[in-house]
Order: sequence, then C-alpha cells, then structure tokens
Amino acid sequence: MKQNIRYHISVLIAAALALNGFSQNTSSPYSILGIGDIEESFFNRTSGMANTGIAYRSTHFLISNNPASYSALQDQFFMAEGSARGKFVSYYSNMLDKSTRSQSRDFSVNRFAVGIKVNKWWGSSVGLTPFSTANYSFSGKKVIQGTDITTAAAYAGTGGVNKAYWDNGIKLGKHFSVGVSTAFLFGSLNQTETLAGTDVTESIVTTKNIFLRNLYMNYGAQFFTKLGSKWDLTLGAVYAGQTDLLAEYSVDITSGSTSIKNEVTDNDYFRLPRSVGMGLSLSKNKKLTMLADYRYQDWATLKYRGAGYSLQNSNRASVGVELVDFRQVWPVLVEKVFYQAGIFYSNSYLSIRNEQLKDMGISVGIGFNSKRSLSNPLSSLSYLVGFEYGIRGTKAQNLIQERYGKITLTLSYKDFWFTKGIKYY
Repeated sequence: MKQNIRYHISVLIAAALALNGFSQNTSSPYSILGIGDIEESFFNRTSGMANTGIAYRSTHFLISNNPASYSALQDQFFMAEGSARGKFVSYYSNMLDKSTRSQSRDFSVNRFAVGIKVNKWWGSSVGLTPFSTANYSFSGKKVIQGTDITTAAAYAGTGGVNKAYWDNGIKLGKHFSVGVSTAFLFGSLNQTETLAGTDVTESIVTTKNIFLRNLYMNYGAQFFTKLGSKWDLTLGAVYAGQTDLLAEYSVDITSGSTSIKNEVTDNDYFRLPRSVGMGLSLSKNKKLTMLADYRYQDWATLKYRGAGYSLQNSNRASVGVELVDFRQVWPVLVEKVFYQAGIFYSNSYLSIRNEQLKDMGISVGIGFNSKRSLSNPLSSLSYLVGFEYGIRGTKAQNLIQERYGKITLTLSYKDFWFTKGIKYY
C-alpha cells in the first residue's frame, strides 16, 4: 500500500498542473490518496458546533465524539438516530480552464445508531458511519515513462471505508466516566486510470480494487463537576493507537479487449496513525454551553513520502457554542429549540510541494422537538439541521483549492425500552 500511496500522490501532482474540470458527484480530487478523505464529521448533535464535543455530555442524544459520554444517557430510555448530508463544492486552481464551471454536488446517508442506558452506570450504543470516502473524477496529462511524450489521462475513483462500532461508557463515581469504542473498519476502493489511445494504439485502462478491514479501538474519558450553583464543567480526552488495515487488492490492465496484466495481492496494508484529542465544556444552567476541542494525529512517524509530497502530523482545533430554550412540560423541562455555532481550523496530514493543506470554516445549527414531543416528553422526535462552510487547500504551487458547503440533517427518536418506575431529570 505504501507504493500505492506514492503512485496516487504523484498522479495528483501531475493532474493538478493540467486539470480540465470535474464531473458531477465528485467529492474531492485529494481523495485519490490512501483510503480517501478521512471523515471529520460525527453526524450528531455537535454538527452545528463544528463537530466540537469531546467534553460534551447529553441525556437524550448519542454523542459519538467520545465514548465516555454514553454514561450520561437517561435511564430506561432507548435512542435511535439517523443522519444524511448534502455537499456542494467549487474548485479553484491557477491551471483550471476558466471557461469550465468546476463544481460538484453529492448527497448521502451517513449514519445510523441506537443507544440505551443499560443500568445506572453503563450506557451503550451501536452504529454504522463512514470512516473515509473516495469519490473523484478528473483528467490531465501524463508523461510516458522514459520519454518526453505526454498523453491524455483520465482518473476516477469511488468507494471508501465504513465503520461499524459498539461504544460503551461507564461512570466511575460521581465525577468520572471512561469509555471504549470497538469498531470494525471495512470497505473497498475502486480506482481507474485511462490513457488515451492513438491512431495506431488502443487506450490502456488500469483498474485497481482494494479491500480493507481490521478492528479499530478508540478510548475516552470525561471528568465532570459543578462550579457553584449555576455552572457545570467537563473535561474530556480521547485516544486511538496505531492500527494496520489489512489490504487485499487486484490490478487489471487492459488494452482494448486484450488483458495485459491481472494480479491479486493479499498481504498488503495501510497504516493509521496514533491520535489523541482533548476537550472542554462549560455550561450555565444547561442553557448556555461553550465547548473547545483539539485533535492531533501522528502521521509523520509512518514515513509515507515521495517526490514532491510527504505526510505530516495533522491537528484540528474547534470551538462551539449552544443556546437552549426550555419549556416546562409538567413535571419536566423539555428542550423546545436550540441554536448552535462553531468555527474550526486544521492542518491536514498531506503536504504537497511543501504546502501542507489547510482546512478552515464555520458552522451553524438549529434543533427542535416535534409538537407531539412537547406535549408528551416521554416519547420524542427531534430534528437537527447543521450547515458548514469551509475552504480546503490552496492555489499556490498550482494546487487545487476547494470551497464547500455541507448541510447535515439528523433525526433523533427517544422512547421507553423498559420501565421500573419513571425518573425525571
């Protein structure tokens, strides 16, 4: 897989110099690298706060940012959540044909999860969500090895890695919670390179199919306490160790109807780095909550590098704020509506021609309960809508800059899963 990454990054650099445009439903040309774009979104209540939530705790929502948060779930209830996202991207480069409108659009269902409070000190959730996504289509010029001749080349890829997880959070005492996320990563990538033919030669098509899988563990902790009579403070941390994804891939090269090469390799791998994160949450009367997160991934130690590129340590910082309007529905307070905002900045793991790609943006969100939920708080359906706008990459060194918008819709349902008398919080 190391050689596979070197090949893809070299292709990306060459394509950026002679990019002609993008087709519809293209996510990112940078997703040609490795296992695609690694997902930064959690598709839950934190979407409107720039996905800030390592220290966030909720009684009614499944906060997968930190598995320790599940110990805060309400007793005797189960929760189910589903999320979908629409994304549009505009592409900018000094080498783009300005007469070509370079945009893409995409819509996908991204998450489904259910969770329960197993007992007073243990909360649990299972779910399925994307871990990475590859979706690109672009054309450019490629130099034929050993010559000065160039030929038209087209590149396309789809697929990604999925994450099926079982998260558990356990409360230890009155102020501390720990959690573990046990996930199985699995998926496939389909990558195609088409070299144009000539009057005397047919086009050459190289197709690669890569299948990846392995367990992936993530650990979390939260410390929570009150500050006086109005404020609540939570500190959070997460950690994931270095993991090797087992890889099996096939390569098929054809020229017209003639097969030139067909090979299957089943002993390769792609390595995921060690990562850590820290978060802080400060809440006043549960109405106003301010959050901050910092995440770090140790890519440099993996020593993936080649001509014109290297993988660098990545980091992401974000802050978010949430304002909640409650309604008294005897004998409990019920959230009527909440408003969110956030901002983030990150240095990605990819550096091309000494330009480490950056990603920065803002987000807003709104959530509200259905009318039926306000009249019957024991069974509720909530709607959450988040919007994010960001800028990724740069036009320097003839690279590609992406300006994107994302709209995330999350539906959350809560109801009894068993009763032993009702407790209100």
